[in-house]
Amino acid sequence: MTAPTQNKQSAIEGTNKPAEPVSNPSGSAPNECKECDKRKSSILWWFTFGLLVVAAVWAFVWFTYLQYRETTDDAYSNGNMININSAISGSVVAFFADNTDRVEEGQLLVLLDATEYEVAYEKALADLAATVLDVRQLYDNIEASVADVHNKRALLNKARYDYDNRSQLVNSKAISNQDYIHARDDLLVAELQYKQSKAHLKVAYDAVGNTELEAHPKIEQQKANVRQAYYNLKHCAVYAPSTGYIAQRSVEVGQWVNPTTAMMAVIPTDYVWVDANFKETQLTHMRVGQPAKVWFDMYGSDVVFEGKVLGIGSGSGSVFSLIPPQNATGNWIKIVQRLPVRISLDPEMVKKYPIRLGVSAEVKVHTAQRDLPMLTSTTPTRAVGATKVFDIHLAEVDKIINKVIRTNLNHKKK
Repeated sequence: MTAPTQNKQSAIEGTNKPAEPVSNPSGSAPNECKECDKRKSSILWWFTFGLLVVAAVWAFVWFTYLQYRETTDDAYSNGNMININSAISGSVVAFFADNTDRVEEGQLLVLLDATEYEVAYEKALADLAATVLDVRQLYDNIEASVADVHNKRALLNKARYDYDNRSQLVNSKAISNQDYIHARDDLLVAELQYKQSKAHLKVAYDAVGNTELEAHPKIEQQKANVRQAYYNLKHCAVYAPSTGYIAQRSVEVGQWVNPTTAMMAVIPTDYVWVDANFKETQLTHMRVGQPAKVWFDMYGSDVVFEGKVLGIGSGSGSVFSLIPPQNATGNWIKIVQRLPVRISLDPEMVKKYPIRLGVSAEVKVHTAQRDLPMLTSTTPTRAVGATKVFDIHLAEVDKIINKVIRTNLNHKKK
């Protein structure tokens, strides 16, 4: 066999020969695998323990805190918006406040042309004076009617005496038959005149009634006309019914306004609240009087308003919409409804951080007190809102009315 053939044979035999094991005198590889398995097992146990701790903490937080909290960001500030209207019709000659201006209760806002109402007031006073004179005549007619009754009674007595006298003489032919007939007719006329005078007296009494002159219905009616004219004259000036800020000013000088014309609005700053729209599933444990916290987007999360639940709406927004939903259909899909919950705000915080109407808010209600009523159980015992700017003091005009009455009565007596 040649040398190349031997080399090839040796190479083939070398490839089929099994590899000898590599010697590992230190023995470190098996130990490292065991340490790695232990480390993985420890990490897994610690991870499991961490999950259990987190779950326990979450359960603790839920049972002690979160289950007593209901939160919503579907909330907006609300308040009173007073539309300013005129009680009478007229032309605007001046207005004294514009948008964003602060006004005090009783401050003059709009002035109307008073010429027409001044004339009407003067006319009402003149009509009152004329009415007093007319009523005075009614009472004087009673005296005249009484005198006429006495006169007609005397004439009747005279006519009866003449008739009785002539009726005794006619048979003896002491008087003529013609005189007797005249006496009989005079008696008949006197009786009719006396009856007529008594009827006139009754009419005179009926005209005055059972009242004093100053309290006669005609005078009272005219007094009311004078007060109405005075009322209209005073309402030519429109005052602010509450302290607040002007918004939606639309009135202009020269504009003709009537009681239905909205000239501007006053937004009071002393009473605002939040309407929080909670889901119906969040109202299970919500009660009137529960404390609440409110955050407004305009002030951020650092400013917290304290409040409480004032009341829960009596229906969802869809019920009070222009077209209420009709769910009695075959393609009905259930939608979770929201109900408005009214939240009060701390007045001191509102003074420090003024609230504009309609700004967004986040509300959190603490529902731990579940023995409170679900609905408001008390009824208001005083006015929720009140103002005195529309009070027209009639004492001044009453003095003028009494002066007109006394003047015309005394003039008539003279």
